[in-house]
Amino acid sequence: MLTTYFKRRTTQATYYAGPAGPYLDAFTHWLEQRGYRHETIRNRLQGAAQFVAWAHTTGCTLPSLSPNILDHFRCHLSQHRQLRHTGGQCSVRWLGAQLFFAFLQDQQLVEPADASLDVKRPELLRAFEQWMHVHRGIRLSTLINYRPHITALLSDLGENPAQFDVAQLRKVILAYAQHHSASVTKTRVTAFRMFLRFLTTTGRAQPELEAALPPIAQWRLATLPRYMQPEDLERVIAACDASTARGIRDKAIVLLLARLGLRAGDVANLQLYDIDWSQGTFRVMGKSRREAKLPLPQDVGDAILEYLHSARPSAKIPYVFLRVIAPWTPVTRCVVQHAAAEAIQRAGVEAPSFGAHVLRHSAATALLRQGASLQVIGEVLRHRSVETTAHYAKIDTGLLHEVTMPWPGAPSC
Repeated sequence: MLTTYFKRRTTQATYYAGPAGPYLDAFTHWLEQRGYRHETIRNRLQGAAQFVAWAHTTGCTLPSLSPNILDHFRCHLSQHRQLRHTGGQCSVRWLGAQLFFAFLQDQQLVEPADASLDVKRPELLRAFEQWMHVHRGIRLSTLINYRPHITALLSDLGENPAQFDVAQLRKVILAYAQHHSASVTKTRVTAFRMFLRFLTTTGRAQPELEAALPPIAQWRLATLPRYMQPEDLERVIAACDASTARGIRDKAIVLLLARLGLRAGDVANLQLYDIDWSQGTFRVMGKSRREAKLPLPQDVGDAILEYLHSARPSAKIPYVFLRVIAPWTPVTRCVVQHAAAEAIQRAGVEAPSFGAHVLRHSAATALLRQGASLQVIGEVLRHRSVETTAHYAKIDTGLLHEVTMPWPGAPSC
């Protein structure tokens, strides 16, 4: 494999004789599978070999490489002005070192990156996240959002939950609420409440501590849904550039958001075997691992097929949507959000917000205007309660004018 990128036999012999030599062929194949181009692979091989050679001079053998050693190498390159080029781009040495370390982790030849992170996280926090994932089906993205709040609680009150009391909890929440918005404070209260329930269930704290958390005044469903008009929504879909691989992918993503109101995470997690082409349906695994089967509209199915046939990288990855440049990995919810935001900006429409959720609201309001019942809309959006779906009923201002009573002494609406 290495001989494809270095023609001189002396160069090949030098690489194979180095401390990284036994792993370079496998590393090369790993890079090829992820779609890296010829010149890029050549450069990454150089960086990988230099990184392992430097680690060897410090007395660190390859199996004992760790994230700390990689960080020391970055400091070494920075001290010698070899970390970045004059234009600000990362150097070949650093990029090659990072990718080679990722390869070693993927092959389980060194300790995983999150092993060092677990050391920094309190034991209670790790136990809480595992409990929430196993028993409540909470996604990792949600748990990551809870982390800073739980860490702050443990920092303020200590890591012995048996000593938590009502006065302390209320004091911490009220002090935080004075300097943050109601929505942010509600997130902290929710994180604390979930954590306290975990502590109570596992016998680590006295029961009903969560009742000490003061409610934050923010009236549910008090605002109108933020959505786009149907003609603006069509302009957003048409704004995707179908002449490029990225544009073809983004059009399929935007259609899933705009026609079916999927969340960004739903689109990112969609896998090939979730789609039943013969029945014209697909499966979505939503919040709390709640599975739902949704219809696949014709234009959405056509857009996905076009992407699979003409734009998707030929990688053996089960996820539908992949990055368009190496490495070929599944897109994240941030990529989906960015694709939606770019489509809205290119369309030049006046949108209340930029991102995937405004398309979800727009899909719901479009269904309502087409005569769909709130029950049907709730099933498509996978709401747990019809009260959540009823939020969209407020957009039918014509119907509201008919049913609202005039204020005493004022003219009729």
